[in-house]
Amino acid sequence: MSPEAPDPPVELVVKVDLARAADPAAHVTAVLQVVASSAGVEEVFPGLRTGASAGLVTVRLGGVADAKTRRACLAALEGDPAVTYAHEAKARHPR
Repeated sequence: MSPEAPDPPVELVVKVDLARAADPAAHVTAVLQVVASSAGVEEVFPGLRTGASAGLVTVRLGGVADAKTRRACLAALEGDPAVTYAHEAKARHPR
């Protein structure tokens, strides 16, 4: 019998309005501090300040990211005026 593989971390994709937050990753970290303090936040394209991909941030909810935590994180992000959108990352299927 093989041990069960751990659940992959939940990933969220967040778009931050750069006119409202100068540092997108720091802003998302501050918003999530109460809900998920152990979330890993990383800017997708650091330093990019213009274009459609500017302000994109990935959030990794590791370990015990249950449905309640995931919903709370999304609600906190969607309620923030500097966040344009926040949703779960879609799974990539190999071609």
